[in-house]
Amino acid sequence: MFLRRYQRTKQGKTHTYFALVESVRTEAGPRQRVVAHLGELNHDQERRWQRTVVFYNRHGDPQQLRLFAEDEHVLLPDDPDVVRVRLGQVGWSNARSFGDVWLARWLWQYVGLDDIVRRHVPQHQEEVAPADMIAIEVINRLCQPCSEFALAEHWYAATALEDLLGIRDEVVTKDRLYRTLDRLMAAQDPIERDLKERLGTLFQLDYDLLLYDLTSTYFEGLADDNDLAKRGYSRDHRGDCKQVVLALVLSREGFPLAHRTWAGNTQDLQTVKQIVTDIEARFGQANRVWVMDRGMISKDSLDFLSQPGRRYLLSTRRQALNDFQEQLQSRQGWQRLPDNPEVEVQLQQRDEVYYLLARSKPRRSKERAMRRRQRRTFAKGLKKLHARVTQGRLKKRDKIVEAIGRLKGRYPKAHPFVDIQVSDSPVSLSYSWHVAKFRAALARDGAYLLRTNQAGWSAQEFWETYIQLTVVEKAFRVLKSDLLLRPIWHHYSGRTQAHIFVCVLAYALWKTLDHLAKRAGLMTLIRKADEEHGNATARPRPMTPQVILRELARIQIGDIHLTTTTEQTLALRRVARPTAEPQRILTALGLELPERLSADRVL
Repeated sequence: MFLRRYQRTKQGKTHTYFALVESVRTEAGPRQRVVAHLGELNHDQERRWQRTVVFYNRHGDPQQLRLFAEDEHVLLPDDPDVVRVRLGQVGWSNARSFGDVWLARWLWQYVGLDDIVRRHVPQHQEEVAPADMIAIEVINRLCQPCSEFALAEHWYAATALEDLLGIRDEVVTKDRLYRTLDRLMAAQDPIERDLKERLGTLFQLDYDLLLYDLTSTYFEGLADDNDLAKRGYSRDHRGDCKQVVLALVLSREGFPLAHRTWAGNTQDLQTVKQIVTDIEARFGQANRVWVMDRGMISKDSLDFLSQPGRRYLLSTRRQALNDFQEQLQSRQGWQRLPDNPEVEVQLQQRDEVYYLLARSKPRRSKERAMRRRQRRTFAKGLKKLHARVTQGRLKKRDKIVEAIGRLKGRYPKAHPFVDIQVSDSPVSLSYSWHVAKFRAALARDGAYLLRTNQAGWSAQEFWETYIQLTVVEKAFRVLKSDLLLRPIWHHYSGRTQAHIFVCVLAYALWKTLDHLAKRAGLMTLIRKADEEHGNATARPRPMTPQVILRELARIQIGDIHLTTTTEQTLALRRVARPTAEPQRILTALGLELPERLSADRVL
């Protein structure tokens, strides 16, 4: 039973009438019969009648809901795709995530890692090809990173990878994953070499400028049997844990070229000669420009990087600004950057070395606020300590010295500008401020000094080349936060290195997706903008790979079960149709989801 709408025009005005209609069977076939004419209905009346019809169809004559006639003598069309099914027994089962792992596998094939890994990690006596197991590890790291145990026990079965790769869930075990990691490390260098060529071809990359930086990542547990697990300077502020050091070399666009894993107590300076020599041996010695941070600079490293055929761009230590104090205090010779007016730069040349003085207003405001806050609180502490000594509440000289030491440790940016004297007899405390020294430090706030042996750069090219190091910092954030490089749980050094290599391969896919999304102009959409406060509304911004994978993860695959009137059960494995936002992403990337991955079957 349903409502039918009629429209009639009288004297130029259109009238809408409704009728209650039901379907009946006759000898001539199914026909529709008007049960009652309802006349004109307003909106509320129409909704009430619609609810009445729905209630009647659910609790009234059940025959109105049948899709196919119950008369067995009614012949079906001569079509193998047409059967009679029981609507009350239609089911949906075995739902698994599809969109994110499908996209990750497409990226794996797009960058050619399937062929590269299969070529360098061939299958011998293994039941499952090692290249497929490595693909599973990398796809997991990109979509929903977890341990090898969780991957084998839970994650793999909850995804469509069994359909995509044709690898049964029961053969994906943690032991097979571990053995695959052992084989992967032996092929690191040739895999990175072929991946470099493939990415260079896909995205027209050049490797005349290389970005190099280090980070650390920590272990959970004692890691007593791991030779790489050592205590050192922790970038994660986890000095209580052992760690390893990761060195990453990127192109100017942010694509990985090579990486190395060292013990956790490795100093930054110790790595410069090793990584440069290693890259030159593997990829040839060319006139590349090495861009590094201030932790890499020393006399030995400068001598090494200044050799013929090598070029560098380094950030100097803050003490080097003392040689340019006159320029920092002068207002002459500075130029503003067109794309960043809050940054001023000044190009200097001394001998065969080129220097770039740069100062940033936001950075200067931040550093001056920190310095002045420490100076004020340090001065208050000194004043209170002086009062205690003067009033005789603190009489022992050793106790006074200890109190001064505590103040200096608490305010490291302020104590170099004060001279403190403690006399023995009688015990007294006096101090004086170095005003000129403090003003010189204020002039250095917000400033940094760059140096290079590359001639011909303008001040803007100089500064923009150094700013490329932010690409490495972003890569480390992605590795640690999105791909869960940290913490490391592996007990053996070889598997620790393999774990980091898997994360780097996943980052290569992440960066590829990021590049494709930017090329397609994918932006986030603000669906619920506040019209009354337009200035406070979030603005659309470039869509990140995290958002893309999260949206596509909503697309699932599952089995539709249909029971026929002949008591057969049909299993139709189908991919869910994407909603508006995932479909917009797929369209922008030029991708089309498959509707099915396997043939329909009868259970």
